[in-house]
Amino acid sequence: MRDAAPLRWGADLTMMGMRMLSRVVVPAVALATAAVLAGCTVDGSPQRGPVDLDLGKYGSMQAATLPSATTDGQWAKLRAVRLADHIVFPVDIDAGMTDIKMPTMPIVVPKNLGLVMSEMVDLPVMERFQYGFSMAAGNGPNDFGVNHVVMRFADDRSAGDAVTQIGGVAAKPKDYYKPGGGRVDVAGMPPGSVVVHNVGSGNKHVFVAVSQSGPYVVYTWADSPDRAWGERAIVTAFDKQKSLLDAIGPENPDRNPDPTGLIRGTIRVPSDEQTVSTQIVFGQRGAALLYGNGPEAYSELKKAGITAAALNQTQAYRAAGAAQAEGWRDYLIKGFGDDTSRKAASPRDLSSAKCFQKDDRVGCFIAVGDYVGEAYGKELIDTQQQISAVYTFLKAM
Repeated sequence: MRDAAPLRWGADLTMMGMRMLSRVVVPAVALATAAVLAGCTVDGSPQRGPVDLDLGKYGSMQAATLPSATTDGQWAKLRAVRLADHIVFPVDIDAGMTDIKMPTMPIVVPKNLGLVMSEMVDLPVMERFQYGFSMAAGNGPNDFGVNHVVMRFADDRSAGDAVTQIGGVAAKPKDYYKPGGGRVDVAGMPPGSVVVHNVGSGNKHVFVAVSQSGPYVVYTWADSPDRAWGERAIVTAFDKQKSLLDAIGPENPDRNPDPTGLIRGTIRVPSDEQTVSTQIVFGQRGAALLYGNGPEAYSELKKAGITAAALNQTQAYRAAGAAQAEGWRDYLIKGFGDDTSRKAASPRDLSSAKCFQKDDRVGCFIAVGDYVGEAYGKELIDTQQQISAVYTFLKAM
């Protein structure tokens, strides 16, 4: 069995990288690849001749309404997505952890835990696993980082068994660590926790901490050249996570994963690219978890009155009003830009869409009434077509 650590730093999780699933549907609005108006653009600026939006292939790729979570799998996914609203922000563990990584994702079935620690998947206790959520983050140079996972089991006893079994496989000697590692006591961890310390490549200290909080198991993997940092990280992660779990009220019985139908404002992901992380509508705090500065993003989402974020090949948000939508659009633009980014051309006949080039990526953003859309791509024309299609979807909502 391999350790998951190399994978953890193999891919950044940006909003561009989040690609979500959607059932195939072709509403009437999506069939129109051009809007024909005389004398002005769709956003009111002067324009000679008819408006001709270039939607490319995306005009027929509008996402479908999400089905009610009637199956066990759908219900587990919805519960996992809702759990994101109760996951600790990386910067609350350490202010330097602003790079969100994979696996940051819902955990719907035990197999998904293979991205966290492959030995977990086939443990006997996983028959009582219900759902979970994984968060991973590091600092810029990747000197240190964490993979933090909350798993919900059938009951408190099952969670206790999970601590024992997961801790047991974590403590087994592994040939990619130096000799001498094993279980340790770390001041501040709750009674009954299993904490394992090893030294890996580059003399990095690697900790795995497994603890219980009622029916939940909190698993934190941390690595750093500084042993004291790793100890602080696992203690801080548990303390802050337990506070969030303790604050969870009665479970929401509503099985509608998208009450506002926001997913229809996005472009669907091709069927051969669908994963457990596709076709998701996050709540306010869960959406903030995807940003490097989660608390800041959370504050901005609240300021904009955004309580849901639909993630697909493109993203959509519903704000409390047009002014708030523009404010959130500007926050997204600010987050995408830096000293290396530059403005790029707006799509044909859609000057209200703002596009930017950054290294080998393009980002386009638009506010449409109370809605905000964002799209990312490798090529300018492709991203322009995406945001133009998103405009037509949001305009019709």
